[in-house]
Amino acid sequence: MTPLFLRKKVETYIVLYILIALPIGLLANDSIPKSNFLEHCKKSDAYLKYSYIDVTYSKNWGSYRRFVSVNNKLIVNSRAGVEKFAYLNLTEYMSNNIYEIEVKTLKADGTVIELDSSKVFQLKSNEKKLGPINYPIPGVEPGDTIETSYTYTKYTKMHEMIDFVNLYANVPSLNSEYSIKSDPELLVRYKTYNGFPEPQIISNDTLIYCVFKMEKIKGLEENENTCTPCELPYMYYSMEKRDSELRKWKDVYNQEFNFITQPISLDNKNSSYYGRWKRNVIGEAKDSSKYYKFKLLHQDVLNNIKMEPPKKGELLKPSGYFLKEKRFNPLSIRRLYRRLLEDLEIKYWAVFARSKRGGKIDPYYIRKGEYDHIFFAYNDEKGVMNLLYPHEALYKYQINEIPTSIYNTDAVIAQPYLTKKIRKKDKFIGYDLELAEADSVTVNMVKLPGPSSHHNYVKQVFYSNVDLEKKVTPVKYRFSVSGGLYTELKSFFELLAQDEEASDFYEALDEFEGDEDLIEIDTITGAKFKDVKPFSYTMNAEGTLNGAMSFLNSQMVSVSLDKLIQHNQIESDQETADLNYYLDYGYSDYLMAIFKFPGDVEILDIDGYDVDFKNDYGEYLFKLKLVGGNEVTLQSNYKINKEMIPKDEYGHLKKINQLLQEIKNRRILIKIKN
Repeated sequence: MTPLFLRKKVETYIVLYILIALPIGLLANDSIPKSNFLEHCKKSDAYLKYSYIDVTYSKNWGSYRRFVSVNNKLIVNSRAGVEKFAYLNLTEYMSNNIYEIEVKTLKADGTVIELDSSKVFQLKSNEKKLGPINYPIPGVEPGDTIETSYTYTKYTKMHEMIDFVNLYANVPSLNSEYSIKSDPELLVRYKTYNGFPEPQIISNDTLIYCVFKMEKIKGLEENENTCTPCELPYMYYSMEKRDSELRKWKDVYNQEFNFITQPISLDNKNSSYYGRWKRNVIGEAKDSSKYYKFKLLHQDVLNNIKMEPPKKGELLKPSGYFLKEKRFNPLSIRRLYRRLLEDLEIKYWAVFARSKRGGKIDPYYIRKGEYDHIFFAYNDEKGVMNLLYPHEALYKYQINEIPTSIYNTDAVIAQPYLTKKIRKKDKFIGYDLELAEADSVTVNMVKLPGPSSHHNYVKQVFYSNVDLEKKVTPVKYRFSVSGGLYTELKSFFELLAQDEEASDFYEALDEFEGDEDLIEIDTITGAKFKDVKPFSYTMNAEGTLNGAMSFLNSQMVSVSLDKLIQHNQIESDQETADLNYYLDYGYSDYLMAIFKFPGDVEILDIDGYDVDFKNDYGEYLFKLKLVGGNEVTLQSNYKINKEMIPKDEYGHLKKINQLLQEIKNRRILIKIKN
């Protein structure tokens, strides 16, 4: 790949420090003609007559103060609109930093009802601060209008003065605006994406002011699988000092990678423990390759080191301290891995990635705060790139295991461009607390891997010798999980290893869900991890099946498929989709159940169950058969084979889910023969 610094120059973005006025572009809504948009609003449960967010930055001693003013006018059309939207919703931060607030209900008959804010912001006797607020707005009925106006503040540092902005809401809006205002000593750098309109701009000796505006915006219903910046107009901006230079990749490397990975040398008392640990782990493998040594050290961390959240008093402790304590946190483990790579002279890259549903990385407009995943990569002895993701507080990653949220995403890799060996004193944060800085870096774009639906799977197999006399269903159970599903469930498996904690967890979960578990496990007879990609876990157990089989009488047994089949399906309750579905990965969910009876049986209407359906986005298969006269075997397979399901193809997903639900709604009737 060609390094980014040799590619075309950064795509132009505007530096606001000259007086300029641009026409405001309006985004056309293809599905709703402009002439009919007001009619569309009136048919919705509610709509915004206007929604204005005004952000003001002002100097406050050594930092800045951010004022955010929100002004909305919401028209409520229906009872459903009252139930959904007649609430004041504030985050925990907003509720604790409100500067002023006014909420009114404008009744259709002209009456005005004001919300008593003193009731909203009452602290309970045992509380020191407020939590998130979801407070009902009084007196709202269909046909009324809710006017909301509030301002909250935040003291912020320069690197925090950034934001991603889109003007969409879950209801239609006639007019939405987002404005930015500051003193002239600052400037606004921004870039628009996906057709976001250019702003109106005013700049003079006392003020910089710009307004981003869209009109006639369709309301959107989002869910955990939608990605607004992947397809809808949005913009990113940052506030910077007027004399600041454009950000370069070396700045990202120095400020965002070095800051969290550079080893620390401030504790001579524990510094020697690192060397002893390394020698003990490598042991007789001292003459092996540096890559094998690193795997041994990494595996020792996996096996013997506990992970926990960071503690404030340990932020500047060296690796030797944590090795002696046999515990690390997400920051100190990064410092350990970097030190190991450098000591073993393994050349590595810094990897900067962004979660899929946060939108794509822009390698040409180098934005602050964009990279929520920062880790390592290195080539092994075969020249194959390996990914080294640091552990989280309750989660340990194998080499080449990464979070599912960055599967198949574009990432940037960077490393210093060096002509001489790094001096030892430049490898560590010493008593001067200064970070090493790279003068220049080489940069490439890479596609992070993501296993296919064939490797991302969960498999469940139930085998039961049905006891007709005692009317119970003892079961031998095998559970297997692989790939992305393994990564997401691994913390659960680690929890199983801690009996007392696992017991408490299950007790709380049962109390929360209120339903009986499908299987009551008496004994785990075996468990096996596969520690190479795509990584998998298999557990064998014995127990009792609960609720899935009912003994109607001495001659008839019923199997509830709704109870037995519990696939990880992509939900699709809506009739249509407003946005595409962006999944972390495609996957397969297999289930097989074998019920063996002591004598011959008959399955009523056995030919009416089978389903074998496929389309471009997934498949559902259900098979039911009788083997040897006394063995009822059923198979249910649910598969999603694409990572993105376009909204126009939403019907394909609904069809798969519909077929699954039709099967789950049925019961298998089994007649016992004399």
